[in-house]
Amino acid sequence: MVAGSYVGRIGGLAVALGIGAALFVGQGVASAEPSSTSGSESSSSTDSGGTKPAAEPAPKKKKPTHEASSRKTGTATTRTVRSDATESTKKADEPKPEKDPAPTASVTVSSTTAKTADVQPPARSTATNPQAPLAENSPTAPVGSPLPWMMMAAARQELGRTPSLNRAANAVTTSGDANPVDAKSVDAKPVDSGPVEANTLAAADAPPAVVAIPQTSLLQPLQLLPVVGPLFVTPIVAVIHQIPLIGDVLHPLIGYPLGLTGGSTPRDYKVISSDGTAIYVHFFPAQGSALGMPAPTILNGPGLGLPGETNPTAVANPFLAHQVIGMAPLLTNGYNVVTWDPRGEWNSGGRLEIDNPEFEGQDMKAIISWLETQPEVELVHGDPKIGMVGASYGGGIQLVTAAIDPRVDAIVPTIVWNNLNTSLYKSEAPKTSWGALLTAALIFTGARVNPQTYSAVATALLTGSLPQTDQDFLDDRSPFGLLQHITAPTLLIQGTVDTLFTLAEADANAKALIAQGVPTKVVWYCGGHGGCITSTNDGDVIERATLDWLDRYVKNDLSVKTGPQFEWVDQHGQNFSSKVYPVPTGTALTASSEEGGTLPLLLLFGGSGPNLRAFEGGLINGLLGILSGAKATNAVQVTLPAQPTTTYIVGAPQLEFNYSGTGSSTHIYAQLVDDTTGLVLGNQVTPIPVTLDGETHTAKIPLEMVAHTLAPGETVTLQLVASAVEYQALWSSGTLNVSHIKVSLPTVAASEMASLSAAQQVA
Repeated sequence: MVAGSYVGRIGGLAVALGIGAALFVGQGVASAEPSSTSGSESSSSTDSGGTKPAAEPAPKKKKPTHEASSRKTGTATTRTVRSDATESTKKADEPKPEKDPAPTASVTVSSTTAKTADVQPPARSTATNPQAPLAENSPTAPVGSPLPWMMMAAARQELGRTPSLNRAANAVTTSGDANPVDAKSVDAKPVDSGPVEANTLAAADAPPAVVAIPQTSLLQPLQLLPVVGPLFVTPIVAVIHQIPLIGDVLHPLIGYPLGLTGGSTPRDYKVISSDGTAIYVHFFPAQGSALGMPAPTILNGPGLGLPGETNPTAVANPFLAHQVIGMAPLLTNGYNVVTWDPRGEWNSGGRLEIDNPEFEGQDMKAIISWLETQPEVELVHGDPKIGMVGASYGGGIQLVTAAIDPRVDAIVPTIVWNNLNTSLYKSEAPKTSWGALLTAALIFTGARVNPQTYSAVATALLTGSLPQTDQDFLDDRSPFGLLQHITAPTLLIQGTVDTLFTLAEADANAKALIAQGVPTKVVWYCGGHGGCITSTNDGDVIERATLDWLDRYVKNDLSVKTGPQFEWVDQHGQNFSSKVYPVPTGTALTASSEEGGTLPLLLLFGGSGPNLRAFEGGLINGLLGILSGAKATNAVQVTLPAQPTTTYIVGAPQLEFNYSGTGSSTHIYAQLVDDTTGLVLGNQVTPIPVTLDGETHTAKIPLEMVAHTLAPGETVTLQLVASAVEYQALWSSGTLNVSHIKVSLPTVAASEMASLSAAQQVA
């Protein structure tokens, strides 16, 4: 694609920036001679349809518990941790405990600080390998043999079919076998120079090798020119590469600044997925003490509409700074990092299927199989040490991949969904504003998307509902039906002010994983798809928790302590913790009103949002938070009584009321307002379905989860409103009479709070 196409699509960022969109899409620009890399993984299908499985899932390799008897052994490495969102580093003075404490019901209320291990790095193999990373200023050497092209053509011809969502009808055929192979019957791993696991298939039965084609940018040859290259071209590339998002977007044109990538040489490939789709992949070898040696590998997925990250010196995530760990902290702490453009977006082929296990999930399996062949990737008996990080769309693919590929050792899904129906169609109320903005992002960035995605959004906008076919479509792209297959330890990070994927989504994921014995930790922070207005998030908690989790379960460093099972932050930015999730509850804060009131069902006028105060936190914060709830003027409300002591509200409030009315509206909305600041708790609004037939009905519903601290004397007011900006409808009319309102707010157990010392209390 010519440079003009890149420039034209960069303009789309101004329209779609607030929802995680990037700036353009382009097909491969320049190519190098291909090289054939071997690796294998069966294209097995799994149940992606929630409660609608079509076939038995592929058998999974059982992993032992992640304690002293783990199959992967290792020792702790010295780790650097960013402080105050800068590139400075620090080392801890004390070694970490040997293992995590057993969960108890106690609660700690205190600020959380980062601690690092100060121990020796692990011994690593120093054996030479002809595929070792290139020298810092050396270009990728071309491969002259035509054999790789023939292999790729054969693989594309044999695997070029798009798999259907019908598991039984989607058998996988190997390139050398005329008979289809049952996807459930193979779970092979490629053979490396080390010991081979007992269940490794014979070479004749192995699935086809993964094809990976090296990619070269247009400007890379210019960087090699004498004088002109190092003095002019490379500095220009380096400057562009440092621009958030812009550098990632232009990467296929400009490439990496040779010699200025942090000490190692990144490289790009087109990895061919099981259906022949080419996925644009970036590989960054570990830096620091692990430079030049095999190291654990972290797959870092981008958000919807974003290209894969390409700046290995970025301390923070280029779009969600302080909300997702940056690439540099991972590299300098001894991890290889892999990023990619998801299928249907940017420089990858195929059609976007919203993290579907039979499409995007298979892409990840191909990438992991390819990683097994890379000399920098640490293997244990042929099994790579693999972890995953990423937010939103890059979080959803983690749950999918961990469910269908047992090679994943640990995941850190951030601001991710459990069920797209409960998050986008809660109580049968479509989040039309979010749907429109997400669609705009995909359109303006040139994504190639399953057309049912667009038709579902249009149907919701025009009719205010989703037919069953569209609900089934969303179910097939929701991880709730796959969670039972996950064994990888999971750190769930969710934003308290996220109005797209609320705390309830992480709560559902956490409870399912904990119930089946998966090591699980939950962190709530101020951020996500929403505007953090009341406090500042410096990213320290997220970075510390992420590195601890990866060190413990990917490096298998038994000395690392991952901390309490639950950490959360209130509206002031104060951190709290509990050794168990969910936190034990105490006496609820309640209020009631027999009289209630009358609510005119007006469209827009006097409703909740938009929240323009979100722009107080900056442009991106404002664009993400504009769809948040705001104090309404047209509302029936009840104020909860002030408390004499500090009260910690954590969880889902409960609401019950009677109503009657007539009109065309199908929903009203509930929110809680902090009477001190005038802000809606967590920016959260809950839709409540109503039947306007003139008869009396009772509504009983949990509200969206919140984390809020009330100082002595402060109050909160419940508002029932006629409209909300994120659930915006095209029409609304009628009148609703409300009575017998009861609201209950969950609090942290009083007995637990009383056991804490005065120094741990929050004034």
